Amino acid sequence: MSGPGPTPASDAAAARAFVVNSLAARAQSVGEIERKLAARDVVPDVAKTVIEEAARLGYLDDTELAGQLARGFRARRYGRRRAAVAMRRRLLDAAAVDAALDQAYADADEADLALDALGARVLTDAGDRRRAVAFLRRRGFSPDAAWRAVRGHGTDLR
Repeated sequence: MSGPGPTPASDAAAARAFVVNSLAARAQSVGEIERKLAARDVVPDVAKTVIEEAARLGYLDDTELAGQLARGFRARRYGRRRAAVAMRRRLLDAAAVDAALDQAYADADEADLALDALGARVLTDAGDRRRAVAFLRRRGFSPDAAWRAVRGHGTDLR
């Protein structure tokens, strides 16, 4: 004889445990956690309560996550555009993304960042320069900044 179905308290406990385990594996946005809970068929009211609790305890903070990600993209020599796309893919709020990117990239000239991203690449002919521009574009730099960096490579723009 089977017992009664799951109770709201057991649903909340299971959702809470899932959120804790998920956040222990990797920092995530509120949107990512909402999507994961929905995929597990957690009742929306339970999901909202669990997410609010995690946020109140400081485990979910989209503003802090956006800042960490923006600083990480800058440190790894990615352009602002690539960082913005990746951060929005993480379901972060557009305002939080913009504020974090403004702060992380505030003192940077885009062409200087692109030049840093080029590193010690050897650019001997037009083909090398085109490939370098394509590389910089994939890293999120504007065409103008990419070409300025390639033209300045070897002469140092700074």
